[in-house]
Amino acid sequence: MKITEEQKALLESLRCERLASNQDNMRIVENFFNRRNPSLVNTLQNEAFEEDEDGSIAYYVVKDAKGHILFFFSLKCGSLYDSHVDSNVIKLLKKLNAFVQESLSDPELTEKQREGMTRFLEKIRTHKGVSKYDLDNLPKKMEQLFADLEKELSKEVTHVGRTYSSIELVHFCSNNEYDEVWHNLSLPHSIGVVVFWYFIVEKVLETMQFIGVQYLFLFAADLSDNDSLIGFYMDRLDFMRDDERATIKPIYDLTCEFMYQEVNDLEQRRQLFFDNFNPDTEEV
Repeated sequence: MKITEEQKALLESLRCERLASNQDNMRIVENFFNRRNPSLVNTLQNEAFEEDEDGSIAYYVVKDAKGHILFFFSLKCGSLYDSHVDSNVIKLLKKLNAFVQESLSDPELTEKQREGMTRFLEKIRTHKGVSKYDLDNLPKKMEQLFADLEKELSKEVTHVGRTYSSIELVHFCSNNEYDEVWHNLSLPHSIGVVVFWYFIVEKVLETMQFIGVQYLFLFAADLSDNDSLIGFYMDRLDFMRDDERATIKPIYDLTCEFMYQEVNDLEQRRQLFFDNFNPDTEEV
Protein backbone atom coordinates (compact mmCIF):
# COMPACT_ATOMS: atom_id res chain seq x y z
CA MET A 1 0.00 0.00 0.00
CA LYS A 2 1.11 3.55 -0.74
CA ILE A 3 2.44 5.84 1.91
CA THR A 4 -0.42 7.68 3.64
CA GLU A 5 -0.80 11.45 3.92
CA GLU A 6 -0.27 11.16 7.67
CA GLN A 7 2.99 9.28 7.13
CA LYS A 8 4.10 11.86 4.55
CA ALA A 9 3.50 14.57 7.13
CA LEU A 10 5.68 12.69 9.63
CA LEU A 11 8.53 12.46 7.12
CA GLU A 12 8.11 16.12 6.20
CA SER A 13 8.47 17.01 9.89
CA LEU A 14 12.03 15.69 9.71
CA ARG A 15 14.71 17.92 8.29
CA CYS A 16 18.06 17.20 6.72
CA GLU A 17 20.83 19.80 6.95
CA ARG A 18 24.55 20.07 6.29
CA LEU A 19 26.39 19.51 9.52
CA ALA A 20 28.59 22.62 9.38
CA SER A 21 25.75 24.91 8.31
CA ASN A 22 24.58 25.15 11.92
CA GLN A 23 27.13 25.81 14.67
CA ASP A 24 24.71 24.39 17.25
CA ASN A 25 25.37 20.98 15.73
CA MET A 26 28.85 21.02 17.22
CA ARG A 27 27.24 20.84 20.64
CA ILE A 28 24.34 18.56 19.70
CA VAL A 29 26.53 15.79 18.23
CA GLU A 30 28.12 15.24 21.66
CA ASN A 31 24.97 13.28 22.57
CA PHE A 32 25.20 11.03 19.51
CA PHE A 33 25.56 7.36 20.38
CA ASN A 34 25.76 4.19 18.31
CA ARG A 35 26.30 0.87 20.05
CA ARG A 36 27.28 -1.00 16.88
CA ASN A 37 30.00 1.27 15.55
CA PRO A 38 31.41 3.86 17.98
CA SER A 39 34.20 4.68 15.52
CA LEU A 40 31.63 6.39 13.28
CA VAL A 41 30.50 8.48 16.25
CA ASN A 42 34.12 9.43 16.92
CA THR A 43 34.41 10.66 13.33
CA LEU A 44 31.22 12.70 13.65
CA GLN A 45 32.31 14.33 16.90
CA ASN A 46 35.98 14.96 16.10
CA GLU A 47 36.55 15.18 12.34
CA ALA A 48 33.28 15.77 10.53
CA PHE A 49 32.96 19.55 10.99
CA GLU A 50 36.37 20.24 9.50
CA GLU A 51 35.81 17.83 6.61
CA ASP A 52 32.36 19.28 5.91
CA GLU A 53 33.71 22.84 5.91
CA ASP A 54 36.68 22.11 3.64
CA GLY A 55 34.50 20.15 1.21
CA SER A 56 36.36 16.84 1.36
CA ILE A 57 33.22 15.02 2.53
CA ALA A 58 29.65 16.38 2.73
CA TYR A 59 28.07 15.49 6.09
CA TYR A 60 24.32 15.63 6.72
CA VAL A 61 22.31 15.25 9.91
CA VAL A 62 18.63 14.27 10.05
CA LYS A 63 16.67 15.94 12.87
CA ASP A 64 13.21 15.57 14.31
CA ALA A 65 10.87 18.50 14.98
CA LYS A 66 12.55 19.11 18.37
CA GLY A 67 16.01 19.37 16.85
CA HIS A 68 17.30 15.98 18.03
CA ILE A 69 19.79 14.39 15.63
CA LEU A 70 18.40 10.98 14.74
CA PHE A 71 20.83 10.01 11.98
CA PHE A 72 23.87 11.20 10.07
CA PHE A 73 25.25 10.30 6.67
CA SER A 74 27.91 11.61 4.34
CA LEU A 75 28.59 11.67 0.61
CA LYS A 76 31.57 12.33 -1.63
CA CYS A 77 32.47 12.03 -5.30
CA GLY A 78 34.12 8.82 -6.40
CA SER A 79 34.89 6.68 -9.41
CA LEU A 80 34.55 3.03 -10.34
CA TYR A 81 36.37 1.19 -13.07
CA ASP A 82 36.90 -2.14 -14.80
CA SER A 83 40.20 -3.50 -13.61
CA HIS A 84 42.42 -6.45 -12.78
CA VAL A 85 44.16 -6.52 -9.40
CA ASP A 86 47.52 -8.23 -9.18
CA SER A 87 47.40 -11.65 -7.51
CA ASN A 88 50.07 -10.69 -4.95
CA VAL A 89 47.93 -7.76 -3.84
CA ILE A 90 44.89 -10.01 -3.51
CA LYS A 91 46.86 -12.48 -1.38
CA LEU A 92 48.08 -9.74 0.95
CA LEU A 93 44.59 -8.24 1.23
CA LYS A 94 43.14 -11.63 2.15
CA LYS A 95 45.88 -12.26 4.69
CA LEU A 96 45.42 -8.85 6.33
CA ASN A 97 41.65 -9.22 6.34
CA ALA A 98 41.87 -12.68 7.96
CA PHE A 99 44.25 -11.37 10.61
CA VAL A 100 41.96 -8.46 11.45
CA GLN A 101 38.89 -10.68 11.75
CA GLU A 102 40.74 -13.11 14.00
CA SER A 103 42.37 -10.43 16.14
CA LEU A 104 39.19 -8.49 16.90
CA SER A 105 37.68 -11.60 18.48
CA ASP A 106 40.84 -12.44 20.46
CA PRO A 107 40.09 -12.09 24.22
CA GLU A 108 43.79 -11.38 24.88
CA LEU A 109 43.76 -8.30 22.67
CA THR A 110 44.30 -5.23 24.85
CA GLU A 111 41.69 -2.48 24.83
CA LYS A 112 44.30 -0.08 23.46
CA GLN A 113 45.08 -2.44 20.57
CA ARG A 114 41.37 -3.03 19.91
CA GLU A 115 40.74 0.72 19.77
CA GLY A 116 43.80 1.16 17.57
CA MET A 117 42.62 -1.51 15.12
CA THR A 118 39.10 -0.07 15.02
CA ARG A 119 40.46 3.42 14.35
CA PHE A 120 42.82 2.07 11.69
CA LEU A 121 40.04 0.18 9.90
CA GLU A 122 37.75 3.21 9.94
CA LYS A 123 40.46 5.38 8.38
CA ILE A 124 41.02 2.78 5.68
CA ARG A 125 37.27 2.41 5.07
CA THR A 126 36.74 6.16 4.72
CA HIS A 127 39.82 6.63 2.52
CA LYS A 128 41.83 8.71 4.98
CA GLY A 129 45.57 8.58 5.44
CA VAL A 130 47.09 6.38 8.12
CA SER A 131 49.57 8.17 10.41
CA LYS A 132 52.46 6.80 12.46
CA TYR A 133 50.28 7.31 15.55
CA ASP A 134 47.67 4.97 14.07
CA LEU A 135 50.28 2.29 13.45
CA ASP A 136 51.85 2.56 16.91
CA ASN A 137 48.86 0.89 18.60
CA LEU A 138 48.53 -1.99 16.15
CA PRO A 139 49.84 -5.51 16.73
CA LYS A 140 53.27 -5.82 15.12
CA LYS A 141 52.11 -8.52 12.70
CA MET A 142 49.41 -6.23 11.34
CA GLU A 143 51.94 -3.42 10.91
CA GLN A 144 54.15 -5.69 8.83
CA LEU A 145 51.27 -6.92 6.66
CA PHE A 146 50.22 -3.34 5.95
CA ALA A 147 53.81 -2.37 5.11
CA ASP A 148 54.08 -5.32 2.70
CA LEU A 149 50.82 -4.31 1.05
CA GLU A 150 51.91 -0.69 0.59
CA LYS A 151 55.19 -1.88 -0.89
CA GLU A 152 53.37 -4.13 -3.38
CA LEU A 153 50.96 -1.39 -4.39
CA SER A 154 53.78 1.12 -4.92
CA LYS A 155 55.22 -1.08 -7.67
CA GLU A 156 52.26 -0.59 -9.95
CA VAL A 157 50.41 2.04 -11.91
CA THR A 158 46.94 0.70 -12.63
CA HIS A 159 45.71 1.06 -16.19
CA VAL A 160 41.98 0.80 -16.69
CA GLY A 161 39.79 0.37 -19.72
CA ARG A 162 36.82 2.45 -18.62
CA THR A 163 35.83 4.60 -15.66
CA TYR A 164 32.36 5.27 -14.25
CA SER A 165 31.26 8.47 -12.53
CA SER A 166 30.01 7.70 -9.04
CA ILE A 167 28.97 8.95 -5.63
CA GLU A 168 30.14 7.23 -2.46
CA LEU A 169 27.96 6.86 0.60
CA VAL A 170 30.77 7.16 3.16
CA HIS A 171 28.94 7.21 6.50
CA PHE A 172 25.50 5.86 7.36
CA CYS A 173 24.72 5.82 11.08
CA SER A 174 21.74 6.08 13.42
CA ASN A 175 21.68 7.67 16.86
CA ASN A 176 20.62 4.97 19.32
CA GLU A 177 20.05 7.69 21.91
CA TYR A 178 16.74 8.44 20.16
CA ASP A 179 15.61 4.98 19.07
CA GLU A 180 12.39 5.49 21.00
CA VAL A 181 11.62 8.70 19.10
CA TRP A 182 11.68 6.78 15.82
CA HIS A 183 9.75 3.87 17.30
CA ASN A 184 6.98 6.23 18.41
CA LEU A 185 6.45 7.40 14.83
CA SER A 186 5.06 3.89 14.14
CA LEU A 187 6.41 3.74 10.60
CA PRO A 188 6.75 0.31 8.94
CA HIS A 189 10.46 0.72 8.16
CA SER A 190 13.66 1.23 10.09
CA ILE A 191 15.15 4.71 10.21
CA GLY A 192 18.05 3.64 7.96
CA VAL A 193 15.72 2.50 5.18
CA VAL A 194 13.65 5.70 5.32
CA VAL A 195 16.68 8.00 5.50
CA PHE A 196 18.16 6.29 2.46
CA TRP A 197 15.10 6.47 0.20
CA TYR A 198 13.75 9.78 1.47
CA PHE A 199 16.90 11.87 2.02
CA ILE A 200 19.98 10.23 0.51
CA VAL A 201 18.42 9.26 -2.81
CA GLU A 202 17.03 12.78 -3.04
CA LYS A 203 20.57 14.20 -2.70
CA VAL A 204 21.84 11.84 -5.39
CA LEU A 205 19.01 12.79 -7.76
CA GLU A 206 19.70 16.49 -7.16
CA THR A 207 23.38 15.94 -7.97
CA MET A 208 22.46 14.12 -11.18
CA GLN A 209 20.82 17.32 -12.44
CA PHE A 210 24.23 19.00 -12.57
CA ILE A 211 26.84 16.30 -13.20
CA GLY A 212 26.99 12.84 -14.70
CA VAL A 213 26.54 10.01 -12.19
CA GLN A 214 26.31 6.33 -13.09
CA TYR A 215 26.73 4.55 -9.75
CA LEU A 216 26.22 4.91 -6.02
CA PHE A 217 28.57 2.79 -3.91
CA LEU A 218 29.66 2.08 -0.34
CA PHE A 219 31.93 -0.10 1.76
CA ALA A 220 30.00 -2.26 4.20
CA ALA A 221 31.96 -2.73 7.43
CA ASP A 222 30.20 -5.98 8.31
CA LEU A 223 31.99 -8.00 10.99
CA SER A 224 28.98 -10.21 11.78
CA ASP A 225 29.07 -13.95 11.24
CA ASN A 226 25.95 -13.95 9.05
CA ASP A 227 26.63 -10.85 6.90
CA SER A 228 23.53 -9.16 8.35
CA LEU A 229 24.63 -5.65 7.36
CA ILE A 230 25.45 -6.73 3.82
CA GLY A 231 22.06 -8.42 3.61
CA PHE A 232 20.38 -5.21 4.76
CA TYR A 233 22.11 -3.16 2.06
CA MET A 234 21.14 -5.70 -0.58
CA ASP A 235 17.55 -6.42 0.45
CA ARG A 236 16.41 -3.02 1.65
CA LEU A 237 18.60 -0.50 -0.21
CA ASP A 238 19.15 -2.30 -3.55
CA PHE A 239 22.95 -2.50 -3.40
CA MET A 240 24.70 -5.46 -4.98
CA ARG A 241 28.12 -7.03 -4.72
CA ASP A 242 30.13 -8.65 -7.49
CA ASP A 243 33.51 -8.30 -9.18
CA GLU A 244 32.28 -6.50 -12.30
CA ARG A 245 33.28 -3.06 -10.99
CA ALA A 246 36.21 -1.95 -8.82
CA THR A 247 37.19 1.14 -6.89
CA ILE A 248 40.11 3.43 -7.48
CA LYS A 249 42.15 2.01 -4.60
CA PRO A 250 41.64 -1.70 -3.86
CA ILE A 251 43.25 -1.33 -0.40
CA TYR A 252 40.00 0.24 0.80
CA ASP A 253 38.26 -3.07 0.33
CA LEU A 254 40.55 -4.99 2.68
CA THR A 255 38.09 -5.34 5.56
CA CYS A 256 34.85 -4.09 4.01
CA GLU A 257 32.52 -5.38 1.34
CA PHE A 258 32.40 -3.14 -1.72
CA MET A 259 28.80 -2.72 -2.88
CA TYR A 260 27.18 -0.59 -5.57
CA GLN A 261 24.06 0.10 -7.59
CA GLU A 262 23.29 1.81 -10.87
CA VAL A 263 21.40 5.10 -10.57
CA ASN A 264 19.83 5.43 -14.02
CA ASP A 265 16.51 4.12 -12.63
CA LEU A 266 16.94 5.39 -9.08
CA GLU A 267 14.03 7.82 -9.24
CA GLN A 268 11.65 5.06 -10.38
CA ARG A 269 12.83 2.73 -7.62
CA ARG A 270 12.37 5.51 -5.07
CA GLN A 271 8.80 5.98 -6.25
CA LEU A 272 8.24 2.23 -6.07
CA PHE A 273 9.43 2.25 -2.46
CA PHE A 274 6.81 4.84 -1.47
CA ASP A 275 4.12 3.18 -3.57
CA ASN A 276 4.69 0.04 -1.49
CA PHE A 277 5.53 1.80 1.76
CA ASN A 278 2.96 -0.14 3.80
CA PRO A 279 2.31 -3.89 3.74
CA ASP A 280 -0.88 -4.98 2.00
CA THR A 281 -3.82 -5.49 4.32
CA GLU A 282 -3.86 -9.26 3.84
CA GLU A 283 -0.16 -9.41 4.81
CA VAL A 284 -0.72 -7.71 8.17
